[in-house]
Amino acid sequence: MMDLSDLTLLLTQFRFIRPVWLLLFVPFAWLFYVQWKSQEAGSQWQRTLPEHLRKALTVGGSGWRRQLPLLILMLTTILVILVCAGPTWKKQPSPFHEDKTPLIVLMDTSQAMLEKDVAPDRLTRAKQKVEDLLAIRAGGGNALIAYAATAHVAMPLTRDIAVFKPMLEALSPEIMPREGKNAASAISLIQQQLQRRDIPGTVLLISNDVSAQSISQFHDYFSQHQHQLLVLAAGDNTRTSDLPLNMNHLNALVDMSNADLHALTVDDTDVEWIKRKVENHAALNASTHQPWQDMGYYLLFPVALLLLLWFRRGWLVQWSVAALAVVTLLAVPEPVYAESVHQVNLDSQKSAPPEPDVGERLKQFWLDLWLTPDQQGQWYFRRGDYLEAAEHFADPLWKGVAYYYASQFNAAHTVFMQSSEEVMQFNAANALAHQREYVAALKLLRELVKTYPDNAAMQHNLQVIEGIIEEINQFSESQSGGENANEGSVELGDEPQTADGADEQTNTQVMIQDKLTAEQLLGDEAIANKWLERVEADPKMFLRSKFSIQYQQAQEP
Repeated sequence: MMDLSDLTLLLTQFRFIRPVWLLLFVPFAWLFYVQWKSQEAGSQWQRTLPEHLRKALTVGGSGWRRQLPLLILMLTTILVILVCAGPTWKKQPSPFHEDKTPLIVLMDTSQAMLEKDVAPDRLTRAKQKVEDLLAIRAGGGNALIAYAATAHVAMPLTRDIAVFKPMLEALSPEIMPREGKNAASAISLIQQQLQRRDIPGTVLLISNDVSAQSISQFHDYFSQHQHQLLVLAAGDNTRTSDLPLNMNHLNALVDMSNADLHALTVDDTDVEWIKRKVENHAALNASTHQPWQDMGYYLLFPVALLLLLWFRRGWLVQWSVAALAVVTLLAVPEPVYAESVHQVNLDSQKSAPPEPDVGERLKQFWLDLWLTPDQQGQWYFRRGDYLEAAEHFADPLWKGVAYYYASQFNAAHTVFMQSSEEVMQFNAANALAHQREYVAALKLLRELVKTYPDNAAMQHNLQVIEGIIEEINQFSESQSGGENANEGSVELGDEPQTADGADEQTNTQVMIQDKLTAEQLLGDEAIANKWLERVEADPKMFLRSKFSIQYQQAQEP
C-alpha cells in the first residue's frame, strides 16, 4: 500500500536516465498519424454504400475494430520508447553497508513499558518488533539507545545482528540507574551516533508517552537536521492501564518534529511500515554519486503480452517483426569486461560439493550461452543469492562484495587481500572488523589512512574501530576490581567452577586486579573467547554495570 512517503519519493526523484530516446516520439507520432489518415481515407468509399451491402462486402471489421491493430502498435511503441529512455525514481543500492542509512532504536525502558495492555507487556512486544525489523532490513547500521530518567547507548551503530540482539533482550527497567522518563536525554547520544555519517539517518522512538519538555527539544533538534523521526506507539487505549498510552502527547511530537506515527499491531504491518519509511528516506537523501536504477525493464512484460496479439492473422505482421527486433536488442545485456583471477580454495577441509542435478546443469549451460561469468554473478546478486554470485564472479572486487553480503567475511577478506588497490584494502579492513578482528582491522586502517589521508570513509571507520576498542577498554576497567567496579564484575582469569544444575560460582578473592587492554583481550584468542563468553552469558549484568558507570561519571563535577 502506497503512502505519502512513497508518493513523495516518486514525484521528487522521477527522471529518465536516457532522455534522448524520447525524441523518437516525434517521427513515430508522424508515422502513426499518416497511417491513421490512410486507413480513414480508405474507408470513405464504404460510407457511400447501403448498410446491408457494406456489411456483406466488408472483410475484417470496420470502425474502431479496424483501427485496433494500429492502436495496439502505438501503445507497444510508446512502451518500448519508454524502456529505452530508462525511467527511474531511485538510486541503485550500494554494495557496501557504509552507504546505508543508519537506524537508531530509541527504546523507552521505564516502568511504564511493563504495562500489560499489550500482551505480554509493552517492552517485550517492542523488542519483538525490533527483532522482526532487523530480520527484514537489508543492510545498514543499527544502534540501540535505552532511556528512563537518563539515556545510555546499549549498542553503537553496528550491522552485526547477532551482537545487537543480546543487548536488546537485556533491556529492562531494573538495569537503568534511575527511574523516570526523559526521552530528550537521548538527543546528545543520537547526535553522537549520527554525526560521523554522511547521510541522514532514522530515529525510531518506541514509547507510550513523551513530556512537553522532550517534545520541545526534539523539535529543536530535528528542525535543524535532515534525520527522520518515526514514533511507534506502545500501548492500547482500549484496555485499562495504570500508565495509559498518551496519543495526544505523541501526536504533538509528530506534528512539531515533522515525524510519522504508527501504533503497535498484531501483524507485521507496523514493521513493514517502518522498513518502507527508512528505505524511502534513504532514497530521498541518497548520494549523488550513486547510479540510478533502471526501472524501465519492468515495462517489457506488458510489451511481451501485447506482442502476442500480433500472431493473429492479418494484424500487421511486418510491424510486429520490427517491434520484436527492437525489444530483442533491448533485452541483450551489456557486456562486462573484468579481469580474470584465480579463485582461492577458502576451505580445503570441507567435503566436495555434490554434483549438480540435470536441471542445474541445463540452467548453467543456458546461462553460459548468453552471459559472461560476471554477468551471471550480477544476475544472482540482484536476486539476493550472494554466495552463488560469489562463485560466479570473476572480478575480485565483486566476488569479495558478494562474499561480504553473504556474511562470509573470512572469504571476503581473503579475496580483497589479493589486490593492493585502495578500495580492496579498505573492504578487507571492514571484513576483519566484522570478524571481530578489531586489532588487525585497526592496524590496517591506520596504514590506509596514512596512505590515503583524504578518504573520509576510511577515517570514519577508523574512528568507529577505535571507539569499539575504547568500549572494550572501559568494560575491562569496570571488571578489574578497582574503585569503580561494582557487584557486576566478572573474573577473566581462572576457569570458573560449575556443576550440572548448579549456578556458576566465582571467588572474589581470585579476581584479576590488573586492567586488561583491548589489545591484550583481542590479541590472546583464549582470553578473548573467555571474555566474550562471559559478556554474552549475561548481557544484562554488562549493561547495568556500563550504565551505572556512565551515570556516575556524568554526576562528577
